[in-house]
Amino acid sequence: MAHGRSVRLFLAEGTPTGILTAEIVNWTGHVLSAPRTRLENALKRDELKKTGIYILFGTPLDSDVPKVYVGEGDDISLRLSSHSRDDDKAFWERFIAVTSKDMNLTKAHVKYLEGRLISILKDAKKSTLANKTEPSFDRLPEADISDMETFLEELQLVLPVVGVDFFRRPLTKSSIAHQPDKKDAPTFVISHVKKGISAKAEEVDGEFVLLSGSKGDLNEAASFHEKLKSLRDQSLATGRIVKIANNGFEVTEPIGFSSPSAAAVFLFGTSRNGRTDWLIEGQAITYGDWKNGQLE
Repeated sequence: MAHGRSVRLFLAEGTPTGILTAEIVNWTGHVLSAPRTRLENALKRDELKKTGIYILFGTPLDSDVPKVYVGEGDDISLRLSSHSRDDDKAFWERFIAVTSKDMNLTKAHVKYLEGRLISILKDAKKSTLANKTEPSFDRLPEADISDMETFLEELQLVLPVVGVDFFRRPLTKSSIAHQPDKKDAPTFVISHVKKGISAKAEEVDGEFVLLSGSKGDLNEAASFHEKLKSLRDQSLATGRIVKIANNGFEVTEPIGFSSPSAAAVFLFGTSRNGRTDWLIEGQAITYGDWKNGQLE
């Protein structure tokens, strides 16, 4: 079983839309998140005078896909101030700054973290990368690399808590095979021969995950939810789904949803009830009946 973690959030300006900070108990890292409109206030904070990494992000008006820039600096405040005047980076609406509470991050460390985050970002396929180059820094001692990878694991835990989800790939049973309680959960299937729909999914870590190789229908009904339409368009743009014959699509990377109904709507392009649509693979048991049995 995974152990619980305690994350401390602090609303620095007393509002949920202003500057906030996040820390994981017993982690040396410190995360500051703020909208671009509060940049002048954020630049006054001591955390931004440190060596660290930063993430600029926003969704352009002509796209459904977030655009992201990852950078590093000896004094993050100077870099952010410079980017605020850079017309080439007008896309960003928020930023994240990551530093160390014990001042242990060096220039070499943050260059390594910058390269790793860019690699993770590209692998997740949830955004477009604004960086013109992809730095690769491997001149760290083996012990330091191990420390930075641990630092990254903790950072990836806290980023979704502050609303940054584009670094995270959905987990599948095979990717968490070391957790037997989750490995034993069933695989769910859905099929509609006429529409060319044939898909598999798993319930993992609170998400209903549509698996690679699943096939859906690109046709859209008037009832197709706007948020899921946006997700489908984003997935096409980033290659997480690709078009196939007969106006269908195939999933190339696992995609996580908040519910089985959302996954079914994504596949069908119209309103669906996922609790009755999805069946346990090899059995005539619906997701809804299985879940009711879990509750009992």
